[in-house]
Amino acid sequence: MNKQTLTLILSTVVVASAHAQTATGITAPTALSLGGVTQTDGWTDVSAVANPGYGAFPGTGAWPSAMQSNVGGDVRLVKVSNGTGGGPYAASGSIYYGGFSSTINNNGGTLAVQDSTVAANLKTVVLQIQIGEAWTYDLWNDAGAVLSYNGGSQSVTANFRSLFAKEFVGTVAMPTGQEDIFKNLHAFQWDLSSIAEPITDISISFTGVQHAQLYGLQLDQSSQVYTDAVPEPATMTVLAFGAMAAFARRRKKN
Repeated sequence: MNKQTLTLILSTVVVASAHAQTATGITAPTALSLGGVTQTDGWTDVSAVANPGYGAFPGTGAWPSAMQSNVGGDVRLVKVSNGTGGGPYAASGSIYYGGFSSTINNNGGTLAVQDSTVAANLKTVVLQIQIGEAWTYDLWNDAGAVLSYNGGSQSVTANFRSLFAKEFVGTVAMPTGQEDIFKNLHAFQWDLSSIAEPITDISISFTGVQHAQLYGLQLDQSSQVYTDAVPEPATMTVLAFGAMAAFARRRKKN
């Protein structure tokens, strides 16, 4: 396969606290360097303060409407389904996957990013998900996001997936002993160049584990073909009093 590098431009960051309440810090979605016709949309604050009325614990209630992106502004975040005894809702500092269960890696509910005004001649899509772990899990069964298009239900898996960055936020007692837990930045990339029909809309869904916290999202689109994996820096631990992190890149193919 011919590969063309998809470059992520990520600045060195000073983080004052590992417990940021919105999409800030090393794991915040970051700018992509894409060519052609591009489009970027994002959610930098999904809290109840910025989005009042989007549910309450345990999160099984319906959302009043889609949560519009505050960057770009024309992409929707919708609740697709609740999880086991709970569901995602806008809490004090994040979208919290609510519920009463103490089961590890439990279905917390499904959300979808939907865009009906996609970039012209769409070829590449990248979704970044900033999410905090619960009992060392963040995405249910470690499954990735899936993409459907033109109103269909194709559920196309990403061509490439990367755990792009992570911040240490504490430890938790697990059957294996005390384990570190992290706030993570996942990146999923789709090459849509083989789809013959023009793409007019996309929907990308993903399922979090119960008690995980979603802090931010970013959707990038381009009319150019990028077939290389999203580069992944080395694992980083962020000290509570702040740290400078330098990033070493490596590629991880899904």
